[in-house]
Amino acid sequence: MGGWLMDKIFTKPRVAAISACVSKNRMELADLADLYGEATVAKIMKVTGIERVSIAPQGTTTADYCATAANRLMHEQNIDPKTIDGLVFVTETPDYIIPHTSAILQDRLGLPNHALAFDINYGCAGYVYGIFQASLLIESGYCRRVLVCAGDTLSHYVNPADKAVRMVLGDGGSATLVEADEKERRSAFSFYTDGSRAEHLMIPAGANRMPHNPGVTDVLHTDADGNARTDEDFYMNGLEVMGFALNETLASIRETAGRIGWELPEIDLFALHQANALIVQYITKQLKLPKERVPIGVGDTGNASSASIPIMLTSTFGGKTLEFTKVLACGFGTGLSCAGAALDLSGTQVLNLMEE
Repeated sequence: MGGWLMDKIFTKPRVAAISACVSKNRMELADLADLYGEATVAKIMKVTGIERVSIAPQGTTTADYCATAANRLMHEQNIDPKTIDGLVFVTETPDYIIPHTSAILQDRLGLPNHALAFDINYGCAGYVYGIFQASLLIESGYCRRVLVCAGDTLSHYVNPADKAVRMVLGDGGSATLVEADEKERRSAFSFYTDGSRAEHLMIPAGANRMPHNPGVTDVLHTDADGNARTDEDFYMNGLEVMGFALNETLASIRETAGRIGWELPEIDLFALHQANALIVQYITKQLKLPKERVPIGVGDTGNASSASIPIMLTSTFGGKTLEFTKVLACGFGTGLSCAGAALDLSGTQVLNLMEE
């Protein structure tokens, strides 16, 4: 491995604890049979592996779920909020346009005023980006403890007539504590972005490029597949996003493993973005990975964007202390982008998945 890659290996950060929270409100996909047709619903459930999705009530935000997860983490791990000197909030669904939601969370969580706090506008690859940012802060010596809060409440932007995304997206938030370790603990990251394909996963209207325009941006239109939405609703070109995920994710996983010098067969756990069961199973098959090392946890909550990896970990390993020394996490989606992380999660505390 070349010297420039060695420079990109972190040795100080440690993922100490992981917590996640989802909405207790579930929408059963089977209940949509009368609306979309029994055959259509059955097909989507079979392909995605999703039986129900968590839906946040109106007025409940990503920050609410992240705050619940963070408070539970600090309580169970006996962490004094005043000892946390960094907060990274990752979401595409903030509380406000202005100010940054991390400022709101700094106050809600009782973090010190001198704590660094900022937002990252990111989706499905956002969890890895959040861990990366926290790791940079730890590695530089600027911070000792960083809280990464990641999640989304995208159901608020889904048109009920758009079955393509309504039956896939779920809501939730997470909190991950990254802190400086006394012993050397190696980690590495890799990234890929193709902004030329950004239009395939987006909310076209509502911001400065295409402001809300009554009678224009809020007009319902139906696509060739019978999915209806306005320009102010979440849009996903399923085939394009699927193609990106299936191709670029494989390369990202291989690159991330190679960057830290791991061979795929020796990796203990693959923590993949839970887009749907089909994608995770395809990656598992293409890379010839043992199924038991690639858990799937999308069936009960749906695709929760940047919270999907911690939700999967808490639903699979909740209440346990991990002993995986070689973990490869990978997120992929909005951007379109991919992000991989090679992590040592030995000793990481995983809390039980919460609902509120």
